[in-house]
Amino acid sequence: MPSTRSPRRRPDDARRTELLNAARTVIARDGVTAASTRRITEEAGLPHGMFHYWFSTKEELFEELIGEVVTELRTASASVTSKMDGDSDAGLVDRLRAAFEVVRHDEQRQPGRQIAMYELTTLALRTPALRDMARHQYAAYREATREATAPWLADHDVDLPGGSQALCELLAVVLDGAVLAWLADPEGSNPEQVFTVLDALLARAVPALRAEPAG
Repeated sequence: MPSTRSPRRRPDDARRTELLNAARTVIARDGVTAASTRRITEEAGLPHGMFHYWFSTKEELFEELIGEVVTELRTASASVTSKMDGDSDAGLVDRLRAAFEVVRHDEQRQPGRQIAMYELTTLALRTPALRDMARHQYAAYREATREATAPWLADHDVDLPGGSQALCELLAVVLDGAVLAWLADPEGSNPEQVFTVLDALLARAVPALRAEPAG
């Protein structure tokens, strides 16, 4: 997608960071539709004109914001799952559980932030100029899943239908759906049951999918 960033924007400026943080707060608390440039600058305690000094459009800020949040979640999830690399008892679904707990903790620590991510995704899908934002978001999710599953795949010589990419897609979709279901109905949804069923299915499937020895 062609960049619309203002040439005056400096990545390390504190004002830019304040605007991004203020946008997170407004969206998490009041929703995307409430995140006008004026509300964002008021939340940041900055003059309204300051917004367009650092961002040419509100959509540009949204694009950068969703990128930052995805990066933060990927970093946190990678940190948690990397601790399992030396644990021979840690299975593939254990890594999925760990990633879900990262998201759950993030939402409990900052209520509304995960809901805001889904709102931003929907906005991107509804806005032709932002379609690439949603595409890049979910590509990042798949890549994070690939990184998390790489150690397991290295230890399990399996011949998967669709290859390892299909497995990463499956796990990314399961995690995304589990998070959305939990946000919609925290008391009625049970992600752990989903993970337990998936774990059992994989345990049965892996022996049958082991690659045949060469020769």
